[in-house]
Amino acid sequence: MLINRNTHFLSGDAYMETLALLTETLPNNKIMNTSSTSSHFPFSDLPYDIITHILATLPVKTLAKFRAVCTSWRTYIDSPSFISKHRNLYNKEHSKNSHLLIEETYSPRRFCLQRVTNGQKLTTLVFLPSFSAHPIIPWIYGACNGLFLMRMNGIYLWNPFLRKSLILLPCPIVTPFQFTHYVIGFSTSYDDYKVLAYRLRTINNGNEYEPAMAVYSLRNHIWTIKINPVNVDAWTSLRAPFSRNKYVYCGWIVYWFPEGDTKIIHSFNFNNEEFNNVAVLEPLKECMSLVLFSIGELLAVMSSSSIWVMEKHDREYTWREWSSESWIKNVFDILEEQILEEEIPISPKVFFIEQSNTFLIIGFWGGIQFYEVTSQKLETLRNKDARFYFWGAYVDTLALITGTEGMMFTRFP
Repeated sequence: MLINRNTHFLSGDAYMETLALLTETLPNNKIMNTSSTSSHFPFSDLPYDIITHILATLPVKTLAKFRAVCTSWRTYIDSPSFISKHRNLYNKEHSKNSHLLIEETYSPRRFCLQRVTNGQKLTTLVFLPSFSAHPIIPWIYGACNGLFLMRMNGIYLWNPFLRKSLILLPCPIVTPFQFTHYVIGFSTSYDDYKVLAYRLRTINNGNEYEPAMAVYSLRNHIWTIKINPVNVDAWTSLRAPFSRNKYVYCGWIVYWFPEGDTKIIHSFNFNNEEFNNVAVLEPLKECMSLVLFSIGELLAVMSSSSIWVMEKHDREYTWREWSSESWIKNVFDILEEQILEEEIPISPKVFFIEQSNTFLIIGFWGGIQFYEVTSQKLETLRNKDARFYFWGAYVDTLALITGTEGMMFTRFP
């Protein structure tokens, strides 16, 4: 991969800064002479695989700058294959111990995108301000793999790390006076972000539902109407208040409990674009309360005495007991206590951080706590004083690298 220096777009100082950044990423036994006056980049003699590996380990802000080096680099960084490689390689090392959340504040009225790091700090990444005398802020439907789905004068996908956004084409199932709901997900089979849109209209004096459903593909930039959609019960539970806080993402499937029922789990598969139901294990059906979360890529269910995970063997899904140790009751009691304290009975969001054997517990009104399993200690990062929405593991993505500058989003200084 030879890059002629005469074709680069950077000034001399920026050019040398780019070389210095690449130098820092090389293994210790690879020495680069950044003061070289050669007509080629000093690293041009490195194998192509090494160069691409180095690039895939850099954050998106750095790669956005590197797009200005030359046409070849811009084309490569913008390619779907590199975006996929970067998402898998970079985040494998950098997303383990931190999660993204959105805080809703009222003075001033705005949303703040926060990054919470395991047991240490809460960092503000970006805020979404209002734009008029009357507070108008985006409606946020959810997030997946670093992209947020929101509505503000249209349905948007937004990459907060690049400040890029994309307004989707009008959804074909949208009709006047019928609210359309949206869920974002990721298809691993097609390496594609997708948006599920659905609505239910009552007919026959409210005795029946007329459902409609469509799926948007970011790769193809089209909506596809799904004929004869099924599982209306699953849709109904998605329409319940605060349902966006109930999603649990495991790979290409999103799971949630029906409203007021923990004996069955609804799911939507973004690979085959189908709904499904998962039966809760028989011993857990007698429990009055269950907590749905994930352990790595596995769906997990917590009762007051045990945690079970769902695994796939061949083509069948089976439940396996993950733990029944005494500390589980401690975590469960913490969750139950938070539910009783809330003005609205909404379960806190739970994330299990495998690397530190820690539970991250986020209350709806802003409380952030960490429970360390080994020491069985509970630490409070902050008490509740604002409303939070919860989106899961931190993911730094190049998706929408060629999108429109997000004019409605402003980065903190």
